[in-house]
Amino acid sequence: MPRKAPSRVRSDLPRRTSRKGDRAVVPGVSSRTLREIARLEHHRYEPGAAHRALSAWRTTVYRRGPSWIFYPSWYDDCPCCLPPWGGDHRETLEAFCLALSRRAARELRAVLAPLDARFLARTLNDPCAHPGDPWWRRRLERA
Repeated sequence: MPRKAPSRVRSDLPRRTSRKGDRAVVPGVSSRTLREIARLEHHRYEPGAAHRALSAWRTTVYRRGPSWIFYPSWYDDCPCCLPPWGGDHRETLEAFCLALSRRAARELRAVLAPLDARFLARTLNDPCAHPGDPWWRRRLERA
């Protein structure tokens, strides 16, 4: 009796399901930092929270505006659509930086530095903002 070819045997095996949330990683950091981020996501957030926060921050920073200067909006119209840890993505990333080890935080801040520089270059300082607010909140929201 002839045997099945190995490729035929493999094709009969059940397929693995894709879990994209588990594979959402922060680009530009080491595997050691990714392990720390995954541990932190497991205990405080949900899997992929850092990647989603970084993607949302990148979207905010590279958002098109009527001119070179844009005015960020920090409050969404629909509060039920916000993630369970809050809607301020830069604040979430800052919480990750504060909770990680020095080395991991330095790597994450290196990924955030160009985005932060672009945000600062494209927004205007709010002279009436509360001095206790984080730097990204002390920018003008409306013209």
